[in-house]
Amino acid sequence: ISSFEVVRRAENIALGLHSLGLRKGDRVAIFAANSPEWTLTDAGCQFAGVIDAPIYTTLSAGQVKYILQDSTSKILFVDTPAAFERVSEAARECGALEHIVFFDAAGEMPADALLLSDLEARGAALREREPELIAALANAVEPDDIATLIYTSGTTGEPKGVMLSHTNLISNAIDASNKLEFSPDDICLSVLPLSHVFERTGMYLYFVNGMAVYFAESVEMVPDNLKEVRPTVFMGVPRIFEKVFEKARLKAARSSAIKERIFDFAIDAAKRYAGAKETGRPSAAVRVRHMLAEKMILRKFREFFGGRLRYCITGGAAIADEIYLIFTGAGVPIMQG
Repeated sequence: ISSFEVVRRAENIALGLHSLGLRKGDRVAIFAANSPEWTLTDAGCQFAGVIDAPIYTTLSAGQVKYILQDSTSKILFVDTPAAFERVSEAARECGALEHIVFFDAAGEMPADALLLSDLEARGAALREREPELIAALANAVEPDDIATLIYTSGTTGEPKGVMLSHTNLISNAIDASNKLEFSPDDICLSVLPLSHVFERTGMYLYFVNGMAVYFAESVEMVPDNLKEVRPTVFMGVPRIFEKVFEKARLKAARSSAIKERIFDFAIDAAKRYAGAKETGRPSAAVRVRHMLAEKMILRKFREFFGGRLRYCITGGAAIADEIYLIFTGAGVPIMQG
């Protein structure tokens, strides 16, 4: 999907929303797994001044109902009719909801539902009739207008809809772009759920810098997708790096006692090397140990992520010092988000 097509489709989605009667400040909800359609829908909402509320696909029907009602969403975007079945009863009880829009027609669609392609077609037809409308809609959006409602986990009661403005979102992407050297040659693999604001801000970061974005097929397919895409930029939570290390250590332990000792030697060498680099120049002994560890074990950590990472960006809780030293010592650069 080219940059031109992304913008054109997002504009058509914005115009499609307008054709359905949605206006600046109205709300919609997105209940879907990561996909290009998710990002296009989000962008379309931003063009139209429509506020979107992402919903995790793992939430219960009751939790989905609460967010739909609290946000007074007029449209629910869902990836497939099959995914909608689990929350269909809850959705019917939401009085403000007017339309269901599916990204894909896999399954039996409700009679009054639309496909995203239908919405885009409505927008394209409106563009033909009113070619200046999309510019008017986009220009009516102010930096301090609410762009999205991010619902908290509800650990202290019902979820709270956090109101984030366009400035809140884009300032993070611009600041990160100014601090790190990204380029249009960078390639990213989107793994974390776009329902989380960290990954979504990352998507804006990719757009600001003109990077190519690939979407992981599923959590299970991430290792294969990393080898296929070979990203130069990767965003992940600390747990991802912990799981990679735990899996590597378990594999070594199950192989043989000798391989386990070699693995432990390599990990210790990586930590010593990374720690020495942060505080000064590593000694000759530390460099030699690291060179041996590199040949035996450490290069495999880079290969797991595709072998050409320039940045790994972590968000949320700080990554454990030990894990940080292991990966940086193995040549996997980690920036704490």
